[in-house]
Amino acid sequence: MPTLFDINVEAIAPSIDSASKKLDKALSFLRFAKKAETLKDGEENIYNIIYDAARISCEAILSVFGYRVKKSSQGHHYVVIDVANRLMEGKLRNEFIRIQKMRKKRNKLEYGDFDQISEQELKQAYADALMLAKAVGKLIEENNPNQNLKLL
Repeated sequence: MPTLFDINVEAIAPSIDSASKKLDKALSFLRFAKKAETLKDGEENIYNIIYDAARISCEAILSVFGYRVKKSSQGHHYVVIDVANRLMEGKLRNEFIRIQKMRKKRNKLEYGDFDQISEQELKQAYADALMLAKAVGKLIEENNPNQNLKLL
């Protein structure tokens, strides 16, 4: 019986360049979120930006290992986060669990009737996304020691 991985993930050439570009984008989102956190009544939008930073960091992990999730796959974001978690082999386990919860909450914010994010949730989301981005930076550097990364 095929797994979600078998159905929704395809092997590609590993790409440190692609992973680095994705990480740069994720870090840009996190810098913006950090600046925007002083805005009142913008928590939901900031949460979405932080979630996107985490998801894009997960995509960077897949790029390092030579995978991508098929765009047509159902549950695309779930699969990206799940596969990144598997590839990290238990590192950041708690962060990945919270990022999956973040994914669900972001989905409710966008498509459902949920519209409230607490200050604590926002801080935890930022901390998790930043921790993930730093782990991606380390992974990129391990696979390309000449890579010059500027983490937050």
